[in-house]
Amino acid sequence: MARICVLGAGVAGLSSAVNIQSILPEADVAIIADQFNTETTSDGAAGNFGILLGRTNADICRLRCWTRDSFEWYHKICTSEDANIAGIHRTHGYQLWRTEQPPPFHGSFDYGYRILSKSELLKLPGNYKYGWELNTLMVECRRYLPWLMKRFKEKGGRVIRKQLKNIVEISGSYDVLVNCTGLGSRKLFDDKELVPIRGHTIRVKAPWIKTLFIADSDTYIYPGQDNVVLGGTRQRGEEKLDKDQRYYDDIMARCCRLVPSLKHAEVEKTWVGLRPWRPCVRLEVEMISVDDGRLPVVHNYGHGSDGVCISWECGVDAANLVKQQLTETGSQRLVSKL
Repeated sequence: MARICVLGAGVAGLSSAVNIQSILPEADVAIIADQFNTETTSDGAAGNFGILLGRTNADICRLRCWTRDSFEWYHKICTSEDANIAGIHRTHGYQLWRTEQPPPFHGSFDYGYRILSKSELLKLPGNYKYGWELNTLMVECRRYLPWLMKRFKEKGGRVIRKQLKNIVEISGSYDVLVNCTGLGSRKLFDDKELVPIRGHTIRVKAPWIKTLFIADSDTYIYPGQDNVVLGGTRQRGEEKLDKDQRYYDDIMARCCRLVPSLKHAEVEKTWVGLRPWRPCVRLEVEMISVDDGRLPVVHNYGHGSDGVCISWECGVDAANLVKQQLTETGSQRLVSKL
């Protein structure tokens, strides 16, 4: 039986683990992580399905496939009986700009977009000169992560809470590792290209808000099932997780300029987290030397703020790389029954 370990229990790790179980149903799959569900960066993600090429440096052909196929996965859930349990629902609203912008990358794969007319823009807040009407969906990880974890456990997946300091601690226990540790890869795999992008959000109780708004790229209002997400910030290279009130005050002020009634919304939760960004998403195989041997590691991390959007298809690719490694490294017996 193939022994596979996924490192990390955020949306990338869980997506990889569930897909490995699908592709290799007889394998023994474990997740090792020191943070789960609400402890993860993924849990704090706003979850709106949208990608800006200016903040994503993945290969365009791969990014197109990841975006298209991930959206199809989310759409399938959105139209199923599990939609509310998994935290996935359709959204509608507007993205507004000061100047004309190229079409949204995700507009070719989600429910579509439409350029707003001058008369329509005049009826929207902020005196913006350009904008789109958006039809997309939202993935709320506070529901989606537990939903994925339930699927993983139902198929026999094992979960181990452990903070790894060195891969040597587990190297003899598994045939393939899948690295979804995000910023943890700086220490575990000496990745010097990873950069934290600090972000702040506020979750408020505002059930009257039904329309999403995005102003430029960093101010947003996303209506969710249980609350409304207000954001945000993108602070490159910042590592401190202190909840500095000035950032939340700024977010609230910007969002209230778009929707003044938010002034009366009750704040439910504030959040700060570090997005794991690198010049290019790392989804590849590395052979590492441990205990006088060679161990294949499938890397799947560095998605930055687009991790939720493309996580599912990245997980599919990671699972296929795992199967490929079990064959190419002389472990054909491990997959012979599959």
